[in-house]
Amino acid sequence: MMIHAWTGYKNFAWGSDDLNPISKTAWNWYGDNNTLLNTPVDSLDTLYIMGLHKEYAEAKTLVLEKLDFSGFDQFVSAFETNIRIFGGMLAAYDLEGDKRFIKKSIELADRLLPIFDTPTGIPVNYVNLAT
Repeated sequence: MMIHAWTGYKNFAWGSDDLNPISKTAWNWYGDNNTLLNTPVDSLDTLYIMGLHKEYAEAKTLVLEKLDFSGFDQFVSAFETNIRIFGGMLAAYDLEGDKRFIKKSIELADRLLPIFDTPTGIPVNYVNLAT
């Protein structure tokens, strides 16, 4: 099942957040030109644990080369970004030990910190990653 899903993503949505499987089209959560690479980041640990080394290497290369928070001038869901992107990169680091995932995780964490800058300390739902 994972190989089937990953192959579909690679063939029809590579470099985007998600695949629309019925229409075989790419979809980005925050607009056509804005991607956090949700599928490849969120798949890193699964690909690694399943021993899909070629697929893991492809996803890893894409994430490390293309995931850029600095120009991502969009409000994003703090929850989804935390569990999918931050969590995915930490899991990849934990499994493989590539410190570039920690570097990107720290960069993202620094951009997520403003969600806690509220009078109550309860985080807000959305954060602009460029600010």
